[in-house]
Amino acid sequence: MQNIHLFAEYKKTELRVFDNLEKSEIKNLTEMGSAVRLNHGAHRQVIAISDLNPDSLYSASKHLVRGDPLPLFKHWDPKQEKAFEDDLTDEIDKWNHHMNHLALHFSPEVISTRAYWKSVKQHVWFFATEVGLREDIRPCFMLELEVLARQNKKTTKSSVTKSWISPKYVNRAELEKLVLYAAESALDKLHAKPFHSGAYSLVLGPLAAPGIFHEVVGHGLEADIAALTGAAFHNSKGERIGSDKLTIVDDPTSLGLPGSYNIDDEGITAKCTTLVEEGRISNYLSHLHSKVQSNGHGRVINYAHPPLVRMSNTFVLPGEDEPEEIILETKSGIYIKNAFNGDVNMITGEFKIHVTEGYLIENGKLTTPITPSILKGDGRKLLRSIDRVGNDFQIHAEVRGGCGKLGQSPLPVSAGSPTVRVLDWEVQAIDS
Repeated sequence: MQNIHLFAEYKKTELRVFDNLEKSEIKNLTEMGSAVRLNHGAHRQVIAISDLNPDSLYSASKHLVRGDPLPLFKHWDPKQEKAFEDDLTDEIDKWNHHMNHLALHFSPEVISTRAYWKSVKQHVWFFATEVGLREDIRPCFMLELEVLARQNKKTTKSSVTKSWISPKYVNRAELEKLVLYAAESALDKLHAKPFHSGAYSLVLGPLAAPGIFHEVVGHGLEADIAALTGAAFHNSKGERIGSDKLTIVDDPTSLGLPGSYNIDDEGITAKCTTLVEEGRISNYLSHLHSKVQSNGHGRVINYAHPPLVRMSNTFVLPGEDEPEEIILETKSGIYIKNAFNGDVNMITGEFKIHVTEGYLIENGKLTTPITPSILKGDGRKLLRSIDRVGNDFQIHAEVRGGCGKLGQSPLPVSAGSPTVRVLDWEVQAIDS
């Protein structure tokens, strides 16, 4: 008989969107399904049904399996026995009211807020003869807050995200901090000025850097990508690629984040994997079909897809540099506060990142907010150009989007980083 894996999931997603105090969108979505995965060396086939019933899955797959798979199904009974609590309660209305009130009274230029509250509870089951039956429950409660500001005819927007295991971990002080961050950023963008494209020292803030490292390092260190001849990190294990201040990990065990899990979607126990240690490549992300042993990074966007090597929560670990000192020691440069819509050539490491919030650094001080810009370049060169790593680690959680790879998108992920300085980098003003 072929090597056979069984997989099933039950996922409940609840979404509430508030425009100011009004609920503009309410979604309650339940998804469930199961699959037989037939593994023939490098070839994999998935037979999926939108049902958890073992008899239905057996009937759908038996004619495609060599031999009789019935003995395998004797161990397979994915029952939804553990009830999911309803996360989106009336407490959210109170939190949203307080955040909206705080934002609108922050400044007359603040005109509105939009809050995306999202709860995801996923229950997965996996069975293979070699590991037996394994299951995992993955809870995550998330918020993305947008604040809009207007002056004359110019309107700007800034956003910030946060995630928890469940609503019981939310506190008002955290929410107030998010409001102040987004409101200040939206107001600063009202006064953004054009600047000249050119080479600058970059100070990547802790909410801008995570997405950049996800793109330029994370994908390149996925084992299937790195195995390709000509890939940026092909046969690079042990190679020095950057400062000894730089350590990068991928950690699915950090609970309460969109990319967190206890077992991956191939039944392998999750563990933190160090990708770059003190500037040297120490490992690749891998799954059961990699040419190296799996470290628990086989993931799917849902039951109907084959597992791919994917990131989970990718973190640049904090260093010892004070972020204020990093800026003070930067004579001339750009501070990047927020960036999004990253794109990378997974093979070559060439990337493009859109900077949405930034400031000039002049004589060691943040001065003028700048209009949107684009960072382009080579990922390996970026890593070699890092000379400072701050101690102010923060996490960005994907609330409405996620990571894409080979048609499987959006996969829930998170990324985190402290402030990082990059020397001598080309920045392109969008209007230039």
